[in-house]
Amino acid sequence: MKTKYFFLGFGAGVVLTFIALFIIGSVSRGGVAAAMDPVDYLETPVSYEGKAETKVKVFQVIGKAALAHEKKTSPWDMEMDDEYRYELYTGNVVMIIGDHYYSDQIVKIKSPMRIGTYSYTSQGGLPLTVPVIDGTIIE
Repeated sequence: MKTKYFFLGFGAGVVLTFIALFIIGSVSRGGVAAAMDPVDYLETPVSYEGKAETKVKVFQVIGKAALAHEKKTSPWDMEMDDEYRYELYTGNVVMIIGDHYYSDQIVKIKSPMRIGTYSYTSQGGLPLTVPVIDGTIIE
């Protein structure tokens, strides 16, 4: 009789442990993880500085996103031939979201939309906030 109660108690303990772990897992996925996300998304995406397209050069990959410098446009871009044109990527820092980015990759984005902002701390200890952009990626 005592062994029957032992196994009933043991089984109930195992079941309750799995239920507790399931609840903790589902709470951490939705609540805590979302609160730790450094990207602050906009409710409605807006056009990124009114541009039809932009080019960026990746300088740091962060998981399924990348930080990149935007191509610096100058008035001389129209006057030079393509073979003599040197593209400088010293413009705004932006974050692009997606898979398979690598350092020094050049990414062309058509119809860029600002979907949020990304906050981080630089190596110098300065807090920085950059736009998160999305659009049609042309590689």
